[in-house]
Amino acid sequence: AHVAAMGELLQQQLAALAARHPSLAEGARGWGLLQGLVLRSDGPAAIDVVKAAMAEGLLLVPAGTNVVRFVPPLTIKRRHIREAIKRLEKALLACQAQTPSAT
Repeated sequence: AHVAAMGELLQQQLAALAARHPSLAEGARGWGLLQGLVLRSDGPAAIDVVKAAMAEGLLLVPAGTNVVRFVPPLTIKRRHIREAIKRLEKALLACQAQTPSAT
């Protein structure tokens, strides 16, 4: 039950992040706690977002060229999800600032 609830929360938070930044992300997809943020094809590459997230202290995994995947522990708590989303948002904005079209 905990994993299902946290997975739903993570997916909702990722979808909300995508809605706040439609020029960077298209939405969220996944199953349980294995969730991914789907990046726009004309936006930053998944590997660049993963690298920027690592600079923010967040470990993510690229899933192809346009999906950034979360693979958190099953014991994750709500506060951890909220913090991860904040760090991911910083990483996304850092990637946006580095793209030539952002200037």
